[in-house]
Amino acid sequence: MGRGRVEMKRIENKINRQVTFSKRRAGLLKKAHEISILCDAEVSLIVFSHKGKLFEYSSESCMEKVLERYERYSYAEKQLKAPDSHVNAQTNWSV
Repeated sequence: MGRGRVEMKRIENKINRQVTFSKRRAGLLKKAHEISILCDAEVSLIVFSHKGKLFEYSSESCMEKVLERYERYSYAEKQLKAPDSHVNAQTNWSV
C-alpha cells in the first residue's frame, strides 16, 4: 500500500523539517545521479539549506564547466530574444 499525498506547506516543527530536508535532499541527489547514468544526461544540482549550507551534485567532473555551459546557453537565448525588442524600440522612437 502506498503513502498518501503530502500537503505542500512549510513544516513548522524544526526537527521534523530538518529530517525531511535531509531525506529529500538525499533522494534528490540520488535521482540526479540515476538520470545522468540511465539517460546519459549531463546533470548538475545545487541545493542550499535554510542556513546557507551548500549541497551539490554534478555528473561532470567539474561543476564550473557545467555552469559556464549554462551561462553560454542562457546568454545565447537572451540574444535571440533581444533583437526583437531592440527593433520594436527603434520603431516606437521613429513613429
